Amino acid sequence: MKSLFYLIILSLLITSCSKNNESLADIEYKVESNLNDSIPSLQVEFDYESDNNGLIVLRYENNSWGDKDIFNCIKNFEVSPKPDNIEFKRDSSQITIKTKPNLKSAIHYQIVQDYKGLPQNQLRYRPIVDSTYFHILGMRLFMVPERVFETDTSKANIKITYEKNSNTALYHSSFGKNNVQNIDVIREDLYASFFAGGDFRRYSFPLEKDTVYFVTRGNWKPFKDKDIFNILKETISAQHNFWNDPRKGNFSVSLIPTFENWYSVGGSGFSSSFISFASNNNKVTLAHMKWLYNHELLHKWIGRTILNENEVEQYWFSEGFTDYYAYKLLLKNNRLNTTEYIDILNKDVIIPHYKDPVNNTPNGALTFEEYWTNYIKYMKLPYRRGLLYAFYIDNKIKEQNHYSRSLDDVMHELFEMALQDENMRLNKTLFLRTLSKYLNDTDTASDFEKYINQGELIDFSNQLPEGLMVEDQEGIPILKIESDDLKKLGRRLKA
Repeated sequence: MKSLFYLIILSLLITSCSKNNESLADIEYKVESNLNDSIPSLQVEFDYESDNNGLIVLRYENNSWGDKDIFNCIKNFEVSPKPDNIEFKRDSSQITIKTKPNLKSAIHYQIVQDYKGLPQNQLRYRPIVDSTYFHILGMRLFMVPERVFETDTSKANIKITYEKNSNTALYHSSFGKNNVQNIDVIREDLYASFFAGGDFRRYSFPLEKDTVYFVTRGNWKPFKDKDIFNILKETISAQHNFWNDPRKGNFSVSLIPTFENWYSVGGSGFSSSFISFASNNNKVTLAHMKWLYNHELLHKWIGRTILNENEVEQYWFSEGFTDYYAYKLLLKNNRLNTTEYIDILNKDVIIPHYKDPVNNTPNGALTFEEYWTNYIKYMKLPYRRGLLYAFYIDNKIKEQNHYSRSLDDVMHELFEMALQDENMRLNKTLFLRTLSKYLNDTDTASDFEKYINQGELIDFSNQLPEGLMVEDQEGIPILKIESDDLKKLGRRLKA
């Protein structure tokens, strides 16, 4: 009898804990894919209670990441019990529901693909919902009640249940492979996540005690799954070693084929995942994919951990420095040799930047609206400007410190500061203050003003490591190797 009594008490405790854990969720979403319907869709359901005024305000980003009119992807929006009024506010990315005060409502809607035909890279962030698979960002999938996240930095507990309707169809997300997930996230991390299902193939490898997942689909023409998988393994291992990141957790990567007649690759790096896309034709090479994976995976640290104070205003850092370290780490880890590295800087950065008609655009003119409204015009400007500035100050730090210090030290210090203070945001003041610890130069602030804020082209004269020189070719400073000792020059560039 005593044993039975303890079993009953234990059962009650387990049941109580289970209920308490469930009640911790600020919101619970149920997601189901209806890919076999005449119009394939993702069905989302959740309950939420109105406030004292009988209002539920949902946020769903209508215009973001260069896309417009994402509201077009919403179908069959229903609320039960029937509310007094529903209003879709495209300009403010809100859906307001007017009902009785403090009433729990069941909200149901579907997300569909709003264009016909096969996906293309320019449409990669819009919902992809096909008869055989889906791939969608968290910000495109979930309508989020505004009260769930009190501020941009406050965390909420989100429960997501994916109703699997096939034993063979794969499901995966930024948060792992399980179809039921409880996550504590800030708004940005929920938005910047991916969800995929259908005819995907999944691979994995261990990273210390964690797991890195790779999911892809389609019949690839330019490479095999294992080629990209190997690039992923090399890149993630090298980057974790460079940052010496103490944080743990699984990581997920998706790769989707797009369909253009030309070369096109793209992607976005998130906190615990990375999405990538490539044209499924022979114009795409493994070299393209190697650069893409090195760049985008670095965003886990540059851009997602070391956060910008103003997103576009600091693109010179989050995109330009990311590009610089993508190439530098390839060099450091012998995935590029010295000649290849210099050739890339000339052909892919210096020549197109110095020929770019907008290369002198002041940084302050690159507002969010200006940059994304004229994306084709300004697309690579902050990338190239930031990369060349990083190359410039890296060499100055090395020379002044006899190669005992480099820009790496600045990056590591910014990373450590970001780990210690999650509210830290990078701006000009913080960057220059950190840089000044490693570069004792009266011109540091004026260089930043000229080369970043004003957009002046950099004068590389006498600012290159020994063995490297500048040759002026019609006003473009082409880098030339003048050293017979490539190993010695390589060591200087890697430092």
